[in-house]
Amino acid sequence: MHTTLQAWHKQRHLEVTGAQGDLSLIAMHELTSETTVKQIAGSWKPTNLSVPGLTITALAEDQLFINGVLVEGMVNIIADKTIVQTTNGISAMATSQPGSMHLLAIWDENSSALQTFSHIDSYELNEQAIYNGKLIKDDAMIEFSHTGDDNRAARSHESIGVIEVEIGGALYRLRPFQSGLHSIIIFQDATSGNETYGMGRMLIIELLDDDTVLLDFNKAFLPPCAFSPYFNCPMPPMSNRIESKVKAGEKQIISLDS
Repeated sequence: MHTTLQAWHKQRHLEVTGAQGDLSLIAMHELTSETTVKQIAGSWKPTNLSVPGLTITALAEDQLFINGVLVEGMVNIIADKTIVQTTNGISAMATSQPGSMHLLAIWDENSSALQTFSHIDSYELNEQAIYNGKLIKDDAMIEFSHTGDDNRAARSHESIGVIEVEIGGALYRLRPFQSGLHSIIIFQDATSGNETYGMGRMLIIELLDDDTVLLDFNKAFLPPCAFSPYFNCPMPPMSNRIESKVKAGEKQIISLDS
């Protein structure tokens, strides 16, 4: 395998097995008012109803820490930045996603998923699975159904545009969604459900210039919900369903007892 791709796979392993990695997520609570949760001490509430972020109220005996400092009293938690830690491997963070402004994510360094994880099975480097696509910008808000929502209700995501690309002799108009600084394609192909994870895989697009993007499917990765059922992942829209096999990137999670 190419050394650059090996380094990418190594980094992916580190990410999913980390203290706040995908395998460690044990809960995702949506908060609308002040509440307690069973996985971690303290009382939690939205800091401001109009922007992400939570406020925690804790006692010294709760033994919660931020950057090694004991939490005592009321502290505002910055979304996707402040990590609240315990002495037993539990940690928490405020986060959000389209349609859910105030989420409390909780991880456990001793989660059962992490204990049974071996590695991510992946394809070897496939030079034929690297494409240049044409980006047609539109800055639209696009609706994606999500794995964890009742009746697969749609949520609106920002999107930079449509990517026109020929794969397996067919022309596709792939629609990415915006996640932080990244534009990501969630896609299915003819390997989905047998060789690869059934719901689909993800790929971060790389902008080459104003209207050209690089799609290197060797870096196609499993969505977070493949590692923990507490993630609420967008599902591939019809435009992102590729009829041919994309034999590149990550395939499946392999457990120690497989």
